[in-house]
Amino acid sequence: MNLKGREYQGQLAKVRERAEGSGSLADLFYYWQLMVAVAEPDELAALVAAIHAQLVETPAERDPDLKLFRNAAVHLVRRSDVLLHRTKLVGVLLRVAYDETLAEGDVQYLKEVSAAGGRVFSSSQHLLQGFMLLDAYLGPLLGALTPTFWAFSAHRASGPVIFTLGHTINGTRSGPGEFLHLLPSQGAIRRTWSITDLAPLACSEAVAWWVARLDALFGTVSDLALFADAEGAYSPRKHLQALLTVEQLFRRVGSILTSPRDAHAQRVLLFTVLDTVERLTGRDIDRLCYLPFAKKKLAELESNVPPAASLILLPLARRAVAALKELQDGFFMQRLPADAQVAGLSKDVAAARYVKVLRNATHGHGAKSAHLVDQTHALLAHHDGDIPHDLPLLGYLYLLDWITRPDDYRRFFYKSN
Repeated sequence: MNLKGREYQGQLAKVRERAEGSGSLADLFYYWQLMVAVAEPDELAALVAAIHAQLVETPAERDPDLKLFRNAAVHLVRRSDVLLHRTKLVGVLLRVAYDETLAEGDVQYLKEVSAAGGRVFSSSQHLLQGFMLLDAYLGPLLGALTPTFWAFSAHRASGPVIFTLGHTINGTRSGPGEFLHLLPSQGAIRRTWSITDLAPLACSEAVAWWVARLDALFGTVSDLALFADAEGAYSPRKHLQALLTVEQLFRRVGSILTSPRDAHAQRVLLFTVLDTVERLTGRDIDRLCYLPFAKKKLAELESNVPPAASLILLPLARRAVAALKELQDGFFMQRLPADAQVAGLSKDVAAARYVKVLRNATHGHGAKSAHLVDQTHALLAHHDGDIPHDLPLLGYLYLLDWITRPDDYRRFFYKSN
């Protein structure tokens, strides 16, 4: 977009006026996002430098002498055009597969459609927009300390610019921030997070670690050689579904992290994320919600994520495991030892099965399979229904685990049908 356009300049002016009038950091950061997103290439470096200079001098609201963002930094993430070409090729080959006229070699009508601005190779393209701006794939990183706020990004065709603050601030207001917040919803009842100053290297290492994982993932998921059918021929259908599944995972985890005011929406998103993780790993919900397994995955992450980066990347994973443990406290009929069983199940297994009962209830409560009826009745009777607010963060835990295992997902893509 061109900053010289009168219409867009008018929009920017309105955003600037709102930022100056409100004194809100959210309004100011939004204005900066827009400025960076539409800046001309030869203006970008100077603009980003100016924003950074202002950011590090921004005073704390209650103490003008305290510069909260003194450790702020800027990170440029470049997205290769090769990634776009590879993913777009899938749409081209799907058109060939499903368009009989094109398969016969007649391309004239496609040229006419293209010249008129029509859609030509658009198979599921609006479900795969994350590869263009990388917004979907950076969302879980930027939301990694939710509901606190530590970074924001401005997205450009060449790649996003990330501004890290070096300090966390409240990501939500205690009261309604907009009119829709006045409608009934259920947020967190107990605070499980804190506002903190981040180590100087924490932000940079977290961004670098995440981007390196994305680089490995994109190199794999765009590799046409992995997506072959049973005869060994490339299958654009299989490839498209893999691309859609991966983007769906990132987007839905990102939605969990940006919905702290709505525990019910987060929970439903968790169920879809667990189903997606099962699709990508073969691990079912009983396994993913089994506390010893979640603890094992957290321990592996604590060994694999660099110490500085872990200050940003691991708190949500720890909160998820703690929430899974807390879920067991809802089995209120237990009056005996801590290892007492629930409906004939250990508490670890019972908690996992209880989450599965809630997942299945997205279609309405009550088991359809005869062999699950008695167990479902018993679990609903034994549990008080108090679901820890952090339980949906299990989706983040398993996304984080999945992106650390390039050999596993490469093998899975190759073998999966």
